[in-house]
Amino acid sequence: MKTLLIGIGNPGRGDDGLGPALVERLTGNRPPERTVIPAAGGSVDAYWTYQLNIEDASLLREYGRVVFADAAVDAAAPAELLPLDPAASIAFTSHEMSPASVLALAEELYGGSPAARLLRIGGAEWGFVERLSAEAGRHLDEAERLFWEFAGPARTITR
Repeated sequence: MKTLLIGIGNPGRGDDGLGPALVERLTGNRPPERTVIPAAGGSVDAYWTYQLNIEDASLLREYGRVVFADAAVDAAAPAELLPLDPAASIAFTSHEMSPASVLALAEELYGGSPAARLLRIGGAEWGFVERLSAEAGRHLDEAERLFWEFAGPARTITR
């Protein structure tokens, strides 16, 4: 079963870049924003984005599982993998959507959505810097472990 990892965040805002950093870790580089590339031997595709959009619902049709990885100010652990169900929400813009809203739109438009999880990765520093804090870097290890727990057997990744 094919899995999609969507890393959400801004790499120019410190630990807000944890989602894109996980994509970089699994693919060996950080592809241009919104470019889907294979990771870890082809069982996983990954991309990163600053924010989710309605176009993401169409992409979900191709996958059996999806993980939305995002930084969290209030994470209860270094990283936590939470079940995610479709839930339509009202927003004042179509330029930003929650993961649950993207899933709901996929169900409405395409008749289904993949099994989904929200991977919340604890961050500590949110300033205008293009690096993760030391604490967030350690949390990324736990995020990767949780991701593979859901996506299937871990792959050896050359860094």
